[in-house]
Amino acid sequence: MHQFIKISGTPYERGFQYGSQAKERIFKVIEEYKVLFEKEASISWDKAIKLSEPFRKEIEDYRPDLIDEMQGIADGAGVDLVTILTLNCRSEIMFAKAKLAEDACTTIGVPPEASASGHTYLAQNWDWWAIGEGTTVIVEVEQTPYPKVLIITEAGLVGGKGLNENGIALSLNALSARNGRIGVPAIVLLRGALSCPTIPKAIDAVAKAKRAGSGCVGLASSDGLLLFIEYAPIDMDILLSDGETICHSNHWLSMKMILGGEATNYSYNSTFIRLDRARRLVKQEGKMTVEGLFRVLSDHAGHPEGVCRHDDETVAVYHRHRSLWSMVVDVTDKKLYLTDSNPCKTQAREYSL
Repeated sequence: MHQFIKISGTPYERGFQYGSQAKERIFKVIEEYKVLFEKEASISWDKAIKLSEPFRKEIEDYRPDLIDEMQGIADGAGVDLVTILTLNCRSEIMFAKAKLAEDACTTIGVPPEASASGHTYLAQNWDWWAIGEGTTVIVEVEQTPYPKVLIITEAGLVGGKGLNENGIALSLNALSARNGRIGVPAIVLLRGALSCPTIPKAIDAVAKAKRAGSGCVGLASSDGLLLFIEYAPIDMDILLSDGETICHSNHWLSMKMILGGEATNYSYNSTFIRLDRARRLVKQEGKMTVEGLFRVLSDHAGHPEGVCRHDDETVAVYHRHRSLWSMVVDVTDKKLYLTDSNPCKTQAREYSL
């Protein structure tokens, strides 16, 4: 079961509350990345710490309060700030050395016109290394002057997927780009976008940032807006719904980005299968519901590398990937439904702001 945490106060106070409550899981995350950095990218923990240090200034320029929050997390958990900084730069560290598009998720955005209730939905499976099981936290953050946010993430991280009190929901899919750079890490970028009161401001939070890497951010709002942002360090493009459901996995869809030179589509081979299955199953479902979205996210075609991903027991334990949770956000009602593991095996719990 995921750990639920509420934090408030100054940035440092928020972080200290977070670190104190999630200490056990934070230590598990640290051990996880010591293994993953070494096994997947041939990077020692000491080297990873050194690689993370230049990102500190970029975070301070983008959201200086988040460095204070990280310091609080570190003190609350009894570790150094640089350890928490390294966790928050985990994607950039692994990508820089190993060119990994590791966040192998499948995402579905449903506009009001395509749902049975007239509500807007944003849904996602989070596929990650299986050794990350038991590291997820759900953090409710009161963060004046920004909106309250509900973040689903790994313990110790300051950003992730989720929902805010203004009715903005956010997802993320990894994409591969030719080059990364020292810039705003993806985890911090997600916190910045989710902390915005409107979709236009959330777009700005992505567009105006000095982005370190690449990805696809899904954004949906309680007033019916829905779009996906495919971004690389230099350029980005926006995919609009036009009243239709949008599905995404882990390869670029924007021709602007594909032809622009930054994008590459070397990623999981399953990305193409997952996108095709999601699109076909969405059509079969017709007008979409919360239950229908979980059915799509539970699909096993291409097993074990389907939309609902399971361990491949033919590979080493530290190479195995799994859908560690599945999320459906009813953005209109500001309710988030989250499973504790694969959506085919567990019922979703409801969270709200």
